[in-house]
Formats: sequence, C-alpha cells, structure tokens
Amino acid sequence: MAYVQPTAADLLARFATFAAVPGPRLDAAIAEALARIDATWTERDYRLGVLLYAAHVLTLDGLGTGAEAALAAAGALGFGALKSGSLGLERRSAGPSGGILAETTYGRRFLALLRANQPAVLVP
Repeated sequence: MAYVQPTAADLLARFATFAAVPGPRLDAAIAEALARIDATWTERDYRLGVLLYAAHVLTLDGLGTGAEAALAAAGALGFGALKSGSLGLERRSAGPSGGILAETTYGRRFLALLRANQPAVLVP
C-alpha cells in the first residue's frame, strides 16, 4: 500500500503553533522528516512520525509560537536550569537516551514512535 505523504496543510491542522511559519519552511521541515521515515514504518505511525519530526525541526529552528520555539530562538532550549541573580546556567545532558530528539516535546514523541518502528538489533 502506498503511504500518503503529509503536507504543510496537514502539519498546520495538527500543530497550529506553526500557523505563522512560511509555507516553504514547512515544506522543508517535512522534506527533512521524509528523509528519516520510510515505508519500513507501520502505515499507522508513518504520517504522525513525519509530522512530529517536522514540528521538532521547526521548533529547534526557533519557529512557531510555542515556549520551546521561543527558548530555541534565544539559544536556551538545552538548559535544564536558569538563574538570574549571579547568573547560574546549567545545560541538560543530551546523552544517548535521545540526543537532540530529547530537546523538544515533539522530538520525544517522535523518539517513542521511532523505537517502536525501528527497534534495536541484537547482535550475537
């Protein structure tokens, strides 16, 4: 069965936070997602996976109206703690448990789908 690729309209219908993002940027994020997701994914997860990954990319680029996008635009997305008086910044560890995907809620949701569709391979 042929998988139907999501469009910018699908992305906006699912995540209204990107309504002000220009169409070409939405299309580019979807294209980036399509490079990571293929027909080895279940058809049920394919569409959502593309949309989540595209939203993750847009958020990392500081686009959209969400709080995470605002933090990314300010260069503060990777911080686990911020302090103001005598400044005290603390970066979160991106570690192997999710890497850059762990930086956004969209990425964490995508990671769960990724693990379900591309399970680790055990080498004897």
